Amino acid sequence: MEKLRNFLTVHKVTVILIAVLGLLALGVYFAFQKFAVIPSVPVEEIDLSFDSEGPYALLFPRRDGNALILNLKRTSSYENISYELAYTAEGVDRGVMGEVNTKEKKGEYEQEILFGTCSKNVCKYDQGVENGTLVLKIKKGNKLFRMITQWHLQKPDVALGVLSSGDAHLVYKMDAEREALSAVGFTIINDLTGVPKLPAESQVLGKVYSLNAPVAKSLPEGDLSVELAENPPDGAKLFRFDGSKWQELETKVDGSKLSSKSGGAGIFAVLIPQK
Repeated sequence: MEKLRNFLTVHKVTVILIAVLGLLALGVYFAFQKFAVIPSVPVEEIDLSFDSEGPYALLFPRRDGNALILNLKRTSSYENISYELAYTAEGVDRGVMGEVNTKEKKGEYEQEILFGTCSKNVCKYDQGVENGTLVLKIKKGNKLFRMITQWHLQKPDVALGVLSSGDAHLVYKMDAEREALSAVGFTIINDLTGVPKLPAESQVLGKVYSLNAPVAKSLPEGDLSVELAENPPDGAKLFRFDGSKWQELETKVDGSKLSSKSGGAGIFAVLIPQK
């Protein structure tokens, strides 16, 4: 202890200088951490039009028609998911933006998106919503994939049993009593950026559509027709995914139009033999 005291007495100036330099070094370090601009890796934005093995979104109408249920598939490898819902209500453009909580890193997410706003448990809903688009942005590393799906919301009894996609290329006609149509409430059709695993040696031709009713509601059987951009090759067939498996439908081809009977809601696609 006596030696340490003598050392500090003799080298007092040196010790003070070292302490001051140490404090300055710490100050510079913390200032750098606070104000330094660390170069970030640029994010590449990519439009994901269609990938049969990629992520996709199924839309379901809420029973009262005041919201959509967003069901995202094949998302386990993605880090962040945000959405932009755009639609027209009584002639006025509306929009909703939000994010999906991806902390659990699941392969499937579900989220409700309102047509309107809620405050203190009081909700104000937009009326007359029918057509719109959903833009999904999903991030993986330094890539941001942009998925756009067009949707059409309809009440089957008001549409007199004739449901159509936003581009009018898919039509589903039901010959059912108005009471049965009214019991369904609402339906929604949206196009997809991906599909459930396809049957062996098959590939998609044209757009894929999802037609859904509210959860716990069933859609009566009907006549399905899909219009393609051009006449399909030999072997083209309509298929319906019923939630568990693909079903080949007895298909009639008339030029670029394919038609068949269908047993209800589902995912509809034109499949051809894989080249």
